[in-house]
Amino acid sequence: MAVAAQQVCSSCGNPALPDGKFCLFCGDVLAESPEKTSTIPDPSNPKSGSEAATAGPPEYAGFWLRVWAGAIDIGIEVMGALLFSVLVYYSILLFADKSYGLTRATAAYVSGIAAIAFLSVSAWLYCAFSESSDHRATLGKRIVGLQVVTSSGDRLTFGQATVRHFMKFLSLFTAAVGFMMAGWTKRRQALHDMPSDCVVIRVPPERFSILRR
Repeated sequence: MAVAAQQVCSSCGNPALPDGKFCLFCGDVLAESPEKTSTIPDPSNPKSGSEAATAGPPEYAGFWLRVWAGAIDIGIEVMGALLFSVLVYYSILLFADKSYGLTRATAAYVSGIAAIAFLSVSAWLYCAFSESSDHRATLGKRIVGLQVVTSSGDRLTFGQATVRHFMKFLSLFTAAVGFMMAGWTKRRQALHDMPSDCVVIRVPPERFSILRR
């Protein structure tokens, strides 16, 4: 009587689902034949689709490149929130102070709450629209030379980019271990990349330049 061996992940040793392509625990690609290795076509090169069979696997972005890109994006988002907070603060002092007798402390409190709300919404829209656009990246990723795509190399939908953004809170609430997973998983996936099966890839500088757009 033949006994079927259960497939396990070669990286973490956890059991894999019968029809699973990726490990649910570490995100690594399960054992597959070389001819089935996935390639991600370059959207700027119309011949990349026909050359996908001969092209090598994509170069996944490492942990520190993603840190630099994230730092740039966070700086942009925080600066926008601060500018909005200043606008709200002085608007209250100019228009509401005379009518309702609001103090500067009240104006500062209201502007702070407004900045938090603005940051929450603007960060979501910024990431979701940027990563589902033709650029496939936020401004920080474009500066560093990264793109966010699906495992098959397609552009993310707005819904997929939204799921990826809000899953960052899960990566954060795991003591940032979810972010650090990008340093050791085979496809350099962080925890928030896995629900939508997204990968972050490096783009060659000669094919990706903000100044050319």
